[in-house]
Amino acid sequence: MSKMKKVLYFYVLLSIVWVFGTDHLIALLDYDIYTFIAISKIKAVLFIAATFIFIKYLISKNEQFQELEREKEKLLSLINSMVDFVNFKDGEGRWIEVNTFGLNLFDLQGVDYKGKRDRDLAEYTEFYREALLYCEESDEQTWMSGSVSRSEEQIPQPDGSFKTFDTIKVPLFNDDGSRKALVVIGRDITQMKEAEDRLQKAEKLSVVGGLAASVAHEIRNPLTSLKGFVQLMNKNDSVNKLYYEIMENELDRINEIVGELLVLAKPQNIRFTKTNVSKLMCNVISLLESQANMYGVNILFQSDAGMNEIDCEPNQLKQVFINIIKNSIEAGSKTISISLFEEGGSARIMIEDDGEGMEEERLKRLGEPFYSVKEKGTGLGLTVSYRIIQSHGGTITYSSKVGEGTKVVIDLPVKRI
Repeated sequence: MSKMKKVLYFYVLLSIVWVFGTDHLIALLDYDIYTFIAISKIKAVLFIAATFIFIKYLISKNEQFQELEREKEKLLSLINSMVDFVNFKDGEGRWIEVNTFGLNLFDLQGVDYKGKRDRDLAEYTEFYREALLYCEESDEQTWMSGSVSRSEEQIPQPDGSFKTFDTIKVPLFNDDGSRKALVVIGRDITQMKEAEDRLQKAEKLSVVGGLAASVAHEIRNPLTSLKGFVQLMNKNDSVNKLYYEIMENELDRINEIVGELLVLAKPQNIRFTKTNVSKLMCNVISLLESQANMYGVNILFQSDAGMNEIDCEPNQLKQVFINIIKNSIEAGSKTISISLFEEGGSARIMIEDDGEGMEEERLKRLGEPFYSVKEKGTGLGLTVSYRIIQSHGGTITYSSKVGEGTKVVIDLPVKRI
């Protein structure tokens, strides 16, 4: 029962006692008729005055209540307009208020959330169950610390991606030290983190490019001399022919690495031409067909009819496709599916295999210079690929699961801006 209702019931009860109680008391005192009338008038005046004061009190309280309601509506309008997650909880972890962003984040639209804990709300959404339970654990850690906490938390999305939040939790305590309330504010920093990752990769590419410019040419000149002498010795010495062939193969591999370094060192002035990406991909598949057969890999290719030609440097794109498909072939795949189609003014190339896949940590480091899990890999192939796609104004993304395979998605603008 609200405080206002209690006051109203008390006043009604007091009024009944006053009216009937005073009448009964006056009757017992046996006053004369004039005195009785005078006392009745005084009693009526006092009752009217008390009623006036009470009504004025009710009006004042009602105005305060309406003002509080208006302030509450302003506060709700404010937090609902925020692009951050805002949540208020009581000392027991029960939700008091949350903005629309928060309801959409955990797919709780239409749920009567007030008075429920995270574990209760987890029953309403199977997908976000673990995330909500983790929120409850994180809240408890904040309460135990007794101070404001700040951390990065990841919330999974139905499309398989994650949203990263910079989460601040503010615990509030009563004077006696008991828990009063918890304020949770989470800012979506997913795009900022992605921008930081892109910047770090760009800085690494820049460093490698500078290194490549000074090293590659110094290596290539003596490399040419070494290979020439090995070929000459191979012709004149049939006894050690096997060793010479091994040396030639290793020199060829060094030459390939130098070639990749030179690609990184080259300036980004690219000569773009109109190119049919579908035909370009067919050429790449033909080049890699023998290697795919050797590994027992079946390559499936599908392209939308009537795809527009795109502005690109075809040889560089061919190099990207070769790098990615070769990785899929060498990843223990049985089938590699390649599809081309247009979407939102971009040409999308999807290369998906059913190979061994990779862990999240490996996935994050793809494209880093000199990072490779292959025995003889340098990691420069994907580094070069990232640089080429970047110079074309496109994007390249990887998704993978261990034991299930890897999917690469390349988006390239159809027309140069």
